[in-house]
Amino acid sequence: MAFELEALVGHLYIVGGRVINVNPPGSLVEVAPPSAAAGREGDTLFILIAPSGSIAPTTFYQQLAQLAAERYFGISGSVTIALRTMFQLVNRNLYEHNLEHAESGGQQFETSMIAAVLHEDDMYVARVGPVISVLQTAGLTLTFPEDLSDDEPLFSVPLGLLPEPDISMVRYGVNAGSRLALSDGNLADIPSERLTSLMLENDIEKVLGGLRRTIKIQSQLMLVELVPPEYDGPVLAAPGESSHEISLRLKEARFELDADAGSAQWPLPRRGDFGAILRWGLARLAGRVAGLLLFVGDLLQRVFPLPATATSRRASSGTLFVSVLLIPLIIVSIVVLSWVSNLGETEFEQCLGRLQETARLARSIDTGNRRSVTSAWNATIQVADACDDMRPGDPSVAEMRNEAQTLIDTINNVKRREAIPLINFEDASISRLRIQGTDLYALDGRNHQVYHIKLSDNGREALQDEPVAKMRLGATHQGITIGQITDIAFDDHSGDIAMLDANGVLLRCAPQFVFTCDVQRILESQSWKKPAALTIWDRKLYILDSEEGQIWRYDPSGGAYVSAPREYFAGSARPNLRDVADFTIAGDGHLYLLYRDGVMKRYFGGSEVAFTFSGFNEGSEPSTVLTEGFFLNDSPFAPGFFLVSRGSRTIFETTAAGTFMDSYQAFDQQKLELLSAVVAYPEQNILYIASGNTIFSITMDFI
Repeated sequence: MAFELEALVGHLYIVGGRVINVNPPGSLVEVAPPSAAAGREGDTLFILIAPSGSIAPTTFYQQLAQLAAERYFGISGSVTIALRTMFQLVNRNLYEHNLEHAESGGQQFETSMIAAVLHEDDMYVARVGPVISVLQTAGLTLTFPEDLSDDEPLFSVPLGLLPEPDISMVRYGVNAGSRLALSDGNLADIPSERLTSLMLENDIEKVLGGLRRTIKIQSQLMLVELVPPEYDGPVLAAPGESSHEISLRLKEARFELDADAGSAQWPLPRRGDFGAILRWGLARLAGRVAGLLLFVGDLLQRVFPLPATATSRRASSGTLFVSVLLIPLIIVSIVVLSWVSNLGETEFEQCLGRLQETARLARSIDTGNRRSVTSAWNATIQVADACDDMRPGDPSVAEMRNEAQTLIDTINNVKRREAIPLINFEDASISRLRIQGTDLYALDGRNHQVYHIKLSDNGREALQDEPVAKMRLGATHQGITIGQITDIAFDDHSGDIAMLDANGVLLRCAPQFVFTCDVQRILESQSWKKPAALTIWDRKLYILDSEEGQIWRYDPSGGAYVSAPREYFAGSARPNLRDVADFTIAGDGHLYLLYRDGVMKRYFGGSEVAFTFSGFNEGSEPSTVLTEGFFLNDSPFAPGFFLVSRGSRTIFETTAAGTFMDSYQAFDQQKLELLSAVVAYPEQNILYIASGNTIFSITMDFI
């Protein structure tokens, strides 16, 4: 369907409740010009730029949109690369303007921008800031962002605040009859049903009329309808040239340019190819020096002409060689060596200047705008990391990086601590930690081996570590072979450490005598679909069967579990347990399920009891950062939960009711890159954290 769609375009511009009969100042529709780069020949570009913060003159937005269009059509390659580069150019212009005016107290500008590209039968949409697109195609109404009721993706950071823009992008398939609206954030206030009915009106003039009656106060909006070229309809925008004809003309022009380019003798080197740039520069410099020497020689020849018959002794061929070739080469070498010797220092000084400017801009942002302040200081850290790569350990860079990190931690209520390696196991991947007193157990989920670590009384040292011989894949005890280990748990009544494998084998060993163990195959375990976790509470065995959507409960009989299981969730209304990361039971009998999407549910006797997390900063909620595991501190020492988020490399602490208390991160965040499990030693205020094959300790309070 390439080049078979044309666009009808209309605009809506409402200011203070009054309809302005001109196009919004930052709106632009442009087909590919004859000079468009390869890959852009048949594209049609739609741009809408809306103010965010201080309002600039109308020409400011018009010129910005024109600049963006020129940049887009000058970039070859994919549509996404061209769009991303276009946004980066606009952002860089605004960002540099704001940096220049930050010190003098001049006016600073930030804008929201949304752009769409019709490329063959695809529509690409990119956005930065609180702007929206609505596409009506094939009976579907698709919005971008997808959920207009969610403020977080909608109100992203505008252009001009950060060195690099936060660009969101989406691609749709379109056809004749598809309609696209590009708008500021006010379109999100229209209910989805009403928005769909408006986009389905007979023609775009009626769509605009319905939107005009619905949006009362403020709107900057562009509406596009895709039609076949032969469509004869009302012209709502100035017609442009046919993209098909432009494509043909561009191909002819490129053919001529390619023919001319074949005769070029000194092609420019590619950017980033240091060797080619150096060779090209030396060649050009040597040519210029040689030309200059020839010119000087010719001038001297004219002023002091040589006699017809030279009476003086002729110079040797070696002297001529030194004069004509070696001297220019020495000059060129001196220039190049001087440049190369100062190159690193110059780049570092430029980087340091950018770092200072970025930090200065971050300091100038209103502290009440938490998201923008955080983003600006994060950008400062990125620049500092780049400078540190050029000159490691520079005190100025370290000072500004520490300032940025400290302010971000303060805003996000993060306590940064030293993660001290307690113990590591070769080729292991720790998936579970369990603790009772000074006995710490770790499950290596990769090799299906359980390790026992004996802690010192203060919890800061591992006095002893050893694998539990019988708790490993392939071990045999009393004629029963251990399979892949599902989970480990403590039996608070007997003090035993228990292990469950995927075949229903339960092995329990005394912590002081790990060679003294009892083993049994759990009754009816062959009917389990996918055992995922184990908990022992009040001597009863609870096994999470995630695929069955059930927790099986086994009651003890003497020292074993010999009776048939009972269902924890009665009836057919069972919760979906497939994405449960872990579960536990508190001392009062409440059962807690933690899902990988950060949701926690509480049950008592199989019935759900209301529970919700609260008090988290925006952006750090468990449902946003996601979770891999948790630990319930059920002791009298500050009872509550510790949640593990691998994505943010953070451990969150809450009360037993789910209210946020603290969050912990390591100074060296790479240590927690594979964060998977956490347990607490509350008497000593220590957290033990598993990351990859290592267990780290973190002190919750400075000492």
